[in-house]
Amino acid sequence: MASNSDAAGSQKHSVLNSSFPVFLPEDVALHMSEDEFQHLLKQQIHPNGLKEGSEQKSTANGSQSVTVAENEPKAPFVAGLENHAAHVRTDEQLAANNQTLTENGDVTNISSKHVLVDLFYDLGQATGPERLKTLLKDAWNEDPLLTLKIIFNARSIHLGKSSRLTAYTALGWMAENHPLTLLANLKWLVRPVIAKKAEPKPESKDDSIKKLEDDFEMVEVDESDPSKAHDIKYGMSHGYWKDLLNLVVFSANDQLKFDGDPFSLLTQVIDNTEHPKETRNWDPKVAKENRHRQRQEHNQRVQDKLKNDPFHRALHITVARMFAEQLKSDKALLDSGKASDLKKISLAAKWAPTFGEFHDKQTFIQSSIAEILFPDPALHCPDASNRELYLRHARELYRKQYASPLRKALGIVEREIAAKTFENIKYEQVPSLAMDRYSPLFMQKDEERFTTYVNNVTAGTATVSGATLLPSTLVSKARGTGSRQVPLREGKKVNFKAIKQSNQDKILGDLVDGQWKTLVQRVRDAGTLQSSIAVCDVSGSMGVKVFKDGSCPMDSAIGLSLLISEVTAPPFGNGFITFETYPAYISTSGAGEGLREQVRFLEQSPWGGSTDLVAVFTKVILPMAIKNKLKQEDMVKQVFVFSDMQFNEAYGAESRWTSSFQRVKEAYAEAGYEVPHLIFWNLAGNSTSKPATMDDANTSLVSGYSQGMLRLFLETGAFDDDHEIEEVEVGVEGADGMMEIKKVKKNIDPLTVVKKSVAHKAYSMLEVVD
Repeated sequence: MASNSDAAGSQKHSVLNSSFPVFLPEDVALHMSEDEFQHLLKQQIHPNGLKEGSEQKSTANGSQSVTVAENEPKAPFVAGLENHAAHVRTDEQLAANNQTLTENGDVTNISSKHVLVDLFYDLGQATGPERLKTLLKDAWNEDPLLTLKIIFNARSIHLGKSSRLTAYTALGWMAENHPLTLLANLKWLVRPVIAKKAEPKPESKDDSIKKLEDDFEMVEVDESDPSKAHDIKYGMSHGYWKDLLNLVVFSANDQLKFDGDPFSLLTQVIDNTEHPKETRNWDPKVAKENRHRQRQEHNQRVQDKLKNDPFHRALHITVARMFAEQLKSDKALLDSGKASDLKKISLAAKWAPTFGEFHDKQTFIQSSIAEILFPDPALHCPDASNRELYLRHARELYRKQYASPLRKALGIVEREIAAKTFENIKYEQVPSLAMDRYSPLFMQKDEERFTTYVNNVTAGTATVSGATLLPSTLVSKARGTGSRQVPLREGKKVNFKAIKQSNQDKILGDLVDGQWKTLVQRVRDAGTLQSSIAVCDVSGSMGVKVFKDGSCPMDSAIGLSLLISEVTAPPFGNGFITFETYPAYISTSGAGEGLREQVRFLEQSPWGGSTDLVAVFTKVILPMAIKNKLKQEDMVKQVFVFSDMQFNEAYGAESRWTSSFQRVKEAYAEAGYEVPHLIFWNLAGNSTSKPATMDDANTSLVSGYSQGMLRLFLETGAFDDDHEIEEVEVGVEGADGMMEIKKVKKNIDPLTVVKKSVAHKAYSMLEVVD
């Protein structure tokens, strides 16, 4: 039994003496076996379900269907004009043909004509909740397992869109409609099911743990554990442990739903406007009492939710059990003292809830995790009958015996930052997201060591993580690095501050180059592209929307285009085509090796004009091919179009109501060439119109900002020229009078790419339960 002296000797602000509420009611489900717990879930959790037949039938764009009254018969002259290309179409007339207009007046498609393709393409932050609800419902009815895989693809950091908020919205819809399936698959967000291509290098003897190449890597698994049957040595996960806690936060605040607002919970900002300052209570004692009251009220709300909301209870306990199980496993590895075991420790402790911080404050889930780890009050509390006191002691033991030692073993960089012991940071072990966030701080607090490290990265004697950063983030930083033009001299005086800033900018720029190199290598490890080229939209609209990291869609287009040029095998690669009013081919082979040099070279080319996609083919590719008398086999087979898809309208009455894709097809036919496989990659933040449909052969529809999607396509061979071979009858008789059978290739279509994309084995363990 714990002694009273233990409590007396604790820190003044420890959990034992804090007024922070920790009470949660006792729940036997915390201590059930896994089989018993799963049986309980199936007994108590039922999908809400949507009432079939209660909704009006919707059109492809989610709007209510419109019945147009039959008009009186028209004269042939009038009917002819209405059918002529010069006839101006209304929005209703366009919608009746699955068409709409881009912001620049081009004809485009509302739907791909297949709900699974629409979901794969539209599943992003640009899609409104009602539209997303319709998409998810229809896709689930079409193929629930494929829909589940598409949802996981939206979250997947390494093999998908890496979009947290998008995935959270879709998972919220699952919580409302298929809760058992959501609960059954949560573990696959954090298990190491994604293989790395390159084996990690052997570590030096003084390294106590594995090198953390990124925030999500997990290593060598215990193959004897059935629950880890899909784990891969040196594997990575689709998400991270923090995702699980975020979902509990959303549920606790009634925001885990298709129309919830997870963003507001994750980005809470103190209101410093004039009105709140006037009403704020500045009396410290009263303010403290108000905070205490608010925490107690929220704690009571969480208790009530655990009592009255079966799904929230199930989610809370499921996540608590997952954390406790992993922490137990990791603690056993740590206690073994073996170097080989230390390398197996997961990152669960890094993301486990900290006392009184965001996730604990919102959910109080640390009490549940601690109770699972220390289930007997008599062993750990001086008064076993006092449940709240017991939970406080269990929480303190959780911190001392699990969270703190495991975080220390992992070398969590935030520990050293908080302790201001920057000299202890091993920069090669800093994860990519942490390096991106803290590099300016490292320059400020540990300039000499950090500069030496970055110089070693540049020289190739040290490595830097960067595989999980978005290309847009790095391009944005490359464009901004060194952009400050401050004179190094002011008259006869030397501006030492400007010189220091210039040197720091150079170091941070070198770091960006190193991170880009790591990112490119991670994608290249997945494979290479054949006969491919990127078309990069640098029109004015691509720079309008700015994301929270300071990047814009143009940064994504440039980054992904550079990536395509890097991973395309010779004799193609090392260049791409920009398009705006005047499209141009950019060769990157002479632009330097670093990302900064390549971006600066690109900035010298024309950009900022209109979005004329057709001009890429009619003014650059086809005229070049005709002039050089290229054969069909010499033409590029695959074109990636990175754009917001707001293409220019056609000029001239005959082609006014044709789409850009139709005009490209016509241009190729006129020139005598086959249209290449066009991959339309949508980078728009506010549009989900489709430049092609299922009827358009050799097209693919993709969206998102992550290189993880490209890596996925390379690993699954989604764009490989190995399409199905099918036999078709031709209307020509052979010499014996029998009908000949000819084998021809079946053209790729958008649905084929969707299916191949989520056919990766890292999605194979997902299952539909309800």
